[in-house]
Amino acid sequence: KTLIVVGGGVIGVEYTSMFATLGVRVILVEKRPRLLEFADAEIVETLSYHLRDNRVTMRLNEEVVDVEETADGGVVANLESKKRISGDALLYAVGRQGSVEDLNLAAAGIEADGRGRIAVDGEYRCPGQPHIFAVGDVIGFPSLASVSMEQGRLAAGYAFGLREQSNPATYPYGIYTIPEISFIGKTEEQLTEEDVPYEVGVAYYREIARGQIRGDTTGRLKLVFHRETKELLGIHVIGEGASELLHIGQAVMILKGTIEYFVHTVFNYPTLAECYKAAAFNGLNKLSRF
Repeated sequence: KTLIVVGGGVIGVEYTSMFATLGVRVILVEKRPRLLEFADAEIVETLSYHLRDNRVTMRLNEEVVDVEETADGGVVANLESKKRISGDALLYAVGRQGSVEDLNLAAAGIEADGRGRIAVDGEYRCPGQPHIFAVGDVIGFPSLASVSMEQGRLAAGYAFGLREQSNPATYPYGIYTIPEISFIGKTEEQLTEEDVPYEVGVAYYREIARGQIRGDTTGRLKLVFHRETKELLGIHVIGEGASELLHIGQAVMILKGTIEYFVHTVFNYPTLAECYKAAAFNGLNKLSRF
């Protein structure tokens, strides 16, 4: 069986991973030059390698013009480049559409954009209607369940006049591909663009006893930190349990900790948490050369 997936965002890539793991041949079509453009390039490259290893064909920089059904019940996707891709089914996963048609927003003086998203201010109030709040997927990126729950908590506090505090820069991202991806903070690409002096420390699951026990040779943990202050700027993980493992670094990062915290901390053995210590040594050893 062959599945065509249109869209290389979070949903498209997650379903691509699932079906490929189940033995389905997947063709992934994405109009951008890479998958998951908001994630760290090295982590995405690692994911792309494993997708290809699972027989996924990636058609990047390609756009679907139209889709047609064949006489035998299959499907053909016609690309802008004049290519034709055939499969048994097609999953269209390009963005999300807010389900607002039945809400009669106009009666409340609220407008949604072409994709059903509602604009809000910093307190999640709708413009011109400060007594109406909107949170979650309907207000757009990042459209994560964890973030949506936090937005709801904040909106409830604002509605009752409480001065709530929350920093979106410290929200973690979890992408449930196979292997799993999770990250927080800045990517190397963002820091390079901002001219921030940074260094990177990497640990591989295969170097850690727990990773060897699990047989996970694909995983890695990457710490991005300021070369001068040693402050953590980003944490990027790919591998089994990535979204759980990230929380250790998240706590240190929110408390403005440095990468040296991991050097001076003893972790249980054998655990994947030891990746933090190995990555910290890897990063700090690079500085010792100067």
